[in-house]
Amino acid sequence: MRRDPIIFGFITALVIGLVALPALAATAGVDIQGGSYHPASLTVESNTTVTWTNHDRIGHTVTSTDGLFDSGPIEHNETFNYTFTDTGTYPYGCTLNASTRRTPMQGVVIVVPEGMAVAPDGNRTSGEEPGNATLADLVSGSDLLTTFGEAVGKAGIAQTVLAASGPYTVFAPDDAAFAALGNETVAALFNDTETLDTLLMHHVVRETYTVNDLTAKANAAGNRTVLTTLTGDNLTVSTTDGNLTVGNATIVASDMAASNGVVQIVDTVLVPPGLVLPENQTAVGNQTAAGNQTPVAPPPGRVIP
Repeated sequence: MRRDPIIFGFITALVIGLVALPALAATAGVDIQGGSYHPASLTVESNTTVTWTNHDRIGHTVTSTDGLFDSGPIEHNETFNYTFTDTGTYPYGCTLNASTRRTPMQGVVIVVPEGMAVAPDGNRTSGEEPGNATLADLVSGSDLLTTFGEAVGKAGIAQTVLAASGPYTVFAPDDAAFAALGNETVAALFNDTETLDTLLMHHVVRETYTVNDLTAKANAAGNRTVLTTLTGDNLTVSTTDGNLTVGNATIVASDMAASNGVVQIVDTVLVPPGLVLPENQTAVGNQTAAGNQTPVAPPPGRVIP
């Protein structure tokens, strides 16, 4: 049977084209709406392109805390794309419309190896070795970290970071450290999850550092070294007369190992530069109704309208 040269040539070109066709890149999306990123925490595989779309009438930015990417102003219905090639955790925020809070909008992209996608429930869909406690598990189960564990659970982003990625070193303040802030400040923090997330992620640095590692690192640099937290700020680690300090805190319990890092318990809550801790406010529902207030006589010469 004679082959038609035109059909044969077409089939040959089609096969070559299919072989040369690159694999379709993975994509994911984040909506900017109501002054927030949705979802605020996104887990993707490496080589995924993430697209942010601004649905608000005002401009926003997508700015990495470590300077890796910066969208500049994104106006209404505009988008910004970034392709994540390396695994790791990438916190970001908006640098526009700043308020008294240091980071008015927060998000994080967690990049895992290809084939290791994480399901919405936080569990890996493949390749996970069961039985190892994560940093989130370790924090929530420690009797010394009751308040810190509760704060991680309320914050959301911090919990996802400590459960799904790493390795990290967490400088976790003990219960006494939070008590020193005062009950009103702690209660107000728990009602302000954006500020709480910023505060908590200032206690986390990339890589695993035991006390011996921190001491050696500081001694090698003249008794002082600097670590960068997930907020992009610095923590100074110092050794003086055999004592190891992190910022203005002292390590009181050390080297609690997890599957994705280590926890060092400290005696002080570390506050990043420029972050204003919220003040506690009385809830509207707890205020005394106007009709139940006792009238007060006005001072002489003044009239109550």
